[in-house]
Amino acid sequence: MASFSSAILLAAPYLAPILFPTAWIAFVPLFWAIAHAKNLRGAIFCGWLTGFIAHVVGFHWLVYTINVFGGFSYPVSTIVFLIYAALQGLHIGIFAALLRSIGCGPWQIFPALFWVSIEFLFPLLFPWHLANSQSSFTWFIQTADLMGLYGASFLLMWFNSIVAGVLLKVPPDSKTRWLPAAACMTCIVASLIYGLVRLNQLTAQMDRAAKLRVAAVQGNIGIGMKWDPKEMNANLEAHIKLTQGISGVQLILWPESAIEEWLPENLQALPAKFVDSLQLKDAYFIFGTRSYRGNLKGPDVKAFNTAFLTDSRGVVLGRYHKQVLLAFGEYIPFSWLLGLLPGMPFVEGFTAGDGPRTLDLPSGEKIAPLICYEDLMPELSRSFVRDKQADLLVNLTNDAWYGRTVAPWQHARLAQWRAIETRRSLLRVTNTGVTSLINAKGEMVETLPIFTPAVLKTQLEILHGETFYVRFGDWFAWGITLIAVVIALSHFSRRRFTSTRSSDLKDR
Repeated sequence: MASFSSAILLAAPYLAPILFPTAWIAFVPLFWAIAHAKNLRGAIFCGWLTGFIAHVVGFHWLVYTINVFGGFSYPVSTIVFLIYAALQGLHIGIFAALLRSIGCGPWQIFPALFWVSIEFLFPLLFPWHLANSQSSFTWFIQTADLMGLYGASFLLMWFNSIVAGVLLKVPPDSKTRWLPAAACMTCIVASLIYGLVRLNQLTAQMDRAAKLRVAAVQGNIGIGMKWDPKEMNANLEAHIKLTQGISGVQLILWPESAIEEWLPENLQALPAKFVDSLQLKDAYFIFGTRSYRGNLKGPDVKAFNTAFLTDSRGVVLGRYHKQVLLAFGEYIPFSWLLGLLPGMPFVEGFTAGDGPRTLDLPSGEKIAPLICYEDLMPELSRSFVRDKQADLLVNLTNDAWYGRTVAPWQHARLAQWRAIETRRSLLRVTNTGVTSLINAKGEMVETLPIFTPAVLKTQLEILHGETFYVRFGDWFAWGITLIAVVIALSHFSRRRFTSTRSSDLKDR
């Protein structure tokens, strides 16, 4: 029951961001369960069960996505999803093992150290973090431009540990009972003050910044129509009609795979007839498509998920290949093995791109194109800004694969951290939603309704410079991980030494 309670409290903010306060006490029931487990194995099971249930509840939509995107039947998709949830639950099982073995330490701070370390190192297919639960708590999450998500995750877990300590462990007559709570609250208040100051600073910077007028086209092409050869022309026409009504912008954007034709990666220009139909009116044009290298029908062909930039005449000015491919969609893990089983599809995957490439406008703006869920990878946005001096982030995606679920909103909320970490405007242009503008403060300021054909016309602030996080990356997470490793090694070394000494004494 305790594991179930923790799982529900943990998953709740990912289903409805307004429930962000539940994350501040989500782990308290689990702390109780770990402390009262009969043995280490029981504690690990409680942690794993919490992680398993949290994934089942929070990411239940993956069954639909695996079915539609991966081509599996619903029964197989359900089994794959449950296996995924079971594996992903291991990270809380590891967390429980460390707590049961080592304890909460001085000032109840060990849980925060262990959590950040595991969160940083444990591989996640859908990269959620504890900090993501606070997406609507704007003041609190501004430290991401210093420490990434991990500073907020650290404080959240420390607060959970403090509450658990006060309720479950610390004797009432302890003279130092409230010192850990005071220290934790001081750090939280400092984080909130920093957030308020930074928000005011950014408001002033954004008011002074140059603006780029853009239009994001949301074509709303359903999964049943996407990639159907009979519907390709109709799908393209839907985007063209929306584009023809656009005026007064400098850049027009279409989402991932908006053009369903295979295009050569070395494409020099779009067909003149197609460009004339768009009526770009001197605007530049970014669109997503599939591209190839080599002979399209030959064995040496390489397929890419690509974003192209053209001028108003259709001349190609740049292109970017997606670097991080999506499991169960653009490639199937161990597909060669699964293909040997009856009824299992074999999917020939895409090829990953060779690095960050900005799409540069002649007027000087450098655009970082993040395709699909690349906007969930902080290292990609960092490399675009740090190495390529990108001053805008653009996400081209097709979240129709998620269906009418909470997943498109989860994707957008997870992506908002890239804007805070880099202090760049992030424009998300999607097939069915959520098409939105997230400003450099992490605020989702404009959004189109999902599953509706529409155009988002807006202005993007052109901001420059590097944040501390862009420059130094995950320094905080690495530092916390080093401390946690030292604590764990020291504990188990002492334990081994004590065990050996006791054995020697018995032999005497």
